[in-house]
Amino acid sequence: MPAKTDLRRPVRLPGHLRAGLSILAFLGFAVVIPLFLRVTSEAPYTDTAFLLRYSVVLYASVRISAILWREPVTPVAGVFWMFVYICMGVVPLAQLATGASTMLARQVDDATLQAATAVTLLGCFSFDIAYNLRLFRHADRPAPSRTLRSIDTLRVFAVVAIFGGLIYVVQVGGLGVFFASRQEAGQALDQLSPDSGQAVRSIVSAFGSVGCLVALIFYIHVLRLMRHSLNLVDAFLLAALVVMNLIVNNPISNSRYWALSVLFGLIMPLIRFRKSLFNLAIIGGILAAILVFPLSDVTRRKAGADAVLQADSVWHMISTKDYDQFSMLANTLSFTGDAGFAWGYQFLGPVLFWVPRGIWPTKPLDSGVEVGLWMSSANVNLSSPLWAEAWINFGVPGVVVTLALLGLVSRRFDSGFGAGKVSANAVGYLGVSILAGYMFILLRGSLLQSMGRLMVLAVAVACLTAVVNRKSGDKR
Repeated sequence: MPAKTDLRRPVRLPGHLRAGLSILAFLGFAVVIPLFLRVTSEAPYTDTAFLLRYSVVLYASVRISAILWREPVTPVAGVFWMFVYICMGVVPLAQLATGASTMLARQVDDATLQAATAVTLLGCFSFDIAYNLRLFRHADRPAPSRTLRSIDTLRVFAVVAIFGGLIYVVQVGGLGVFFASRQEAGQALDQLSPDSGQAVRSIVSAFGSVGCLVALIFYIHVLRLMRHSLNLVDAFLLAALVVMNLIVNNPISNSRYWALSVLFGLIMPLIRFRKSLFNLAIIGGILAAILVFPLSDVTRRKAGADAVLQADSVWHMISTKDYDQFSMLANTLSFTGDAGFAWGYQFLGPVLFWVPRGIWPTKPLDSGVEVGLWMSSANVNLSSPLWAEAWINFGVPGVVVTLALLGLVSRRFDSGFGAGKVSANAVGYLGVSILAGYMFILLRGSLLQSMGRLMVLAVAVACLTAVVNRKSGDKR
């Protein structure tokens, strides 16, 4: 009989193949795409403006190429630089070249846009330095391996998650709401507790959707790698989890960034340590975000299914759709120029997101909402990228510290992903995979909206796993 492939071992991609792919990716991302934008430009702009925005594209391209070249699989860093390249690099460059922008963006002067680019680069430098420098002793020591507590724990958790999903469906108004549009699903959630603001909505949607996703991913791991026999109970739970995820996590009623997080969380455990597949996911993800992701806006409104997409080119499409992160960073700079910094007050909202507004009437508004009200925007459901969240609180020091802390945490998570090589029982990489996917939402913002699902996600992974000492094998 042919020998079976050991799925616990990392599948190495030869160095010359990684190098070749890295160089090709760099040429495509840093040269071909910007050059195409340059030669097909439709709006007047200065060389200085182009070079400033191109600097973000170039920097992100260098970091992505390095990730593709290096041997380890680093999902968290990969997501960070994908986000920077697309949302803070290519989209602002496309907006400059086409002269088009999202309708949600307030027209700011060139100096503010240049300042937004400088703040973006400052955050990237801070993240990069913290991620790559050995700032602490034992910084390179792999994170302790995490193992599944027991199959019975997973079964109990799956039952709780399924009931949580059913409660979510009933509370929102039935199955039909989940297959209508994001607007209708959001309106149904808002009716749960109108006086409590985002708190109740965030907790209910998180409890109903995240648990089912985590349970399904862990069950897939158990069946694939732990060689667990599928008895009648497990078969029923697995089928129920698949159905519940198709309902509560479908891309029709959920935000596109959550759908992207779900997809990444499902794909990464299947990729595991296969470097070739990881590289393919990074490159394919970037191309899909530019070419396909904006098309999913068709499911946003009630009439979305009948709407006709109108776009002169892919560059117009990404310039005018919901890639508003760079524009909202510029808007936030203008906002603080008028209103001043929050000096940490805006951070209290995400930290204490679970407190209903009825109990805390002066609870900070979502940062995107705060800036949207200042802009007199009809739609205040705006993004607030992490750079903007840090800036609105503390300015330059806030950006440096916040992105540096993210770099440190990201390195630790990527190290924890590598610790999953220890044995088939190691499941720490599952939690890192899901958290890496959720980085898209954390980076897009706002923090207040993202906290509910993040809390449920962290609690779910903690309930299902236990830390193991790699040397002794003892649980701590």
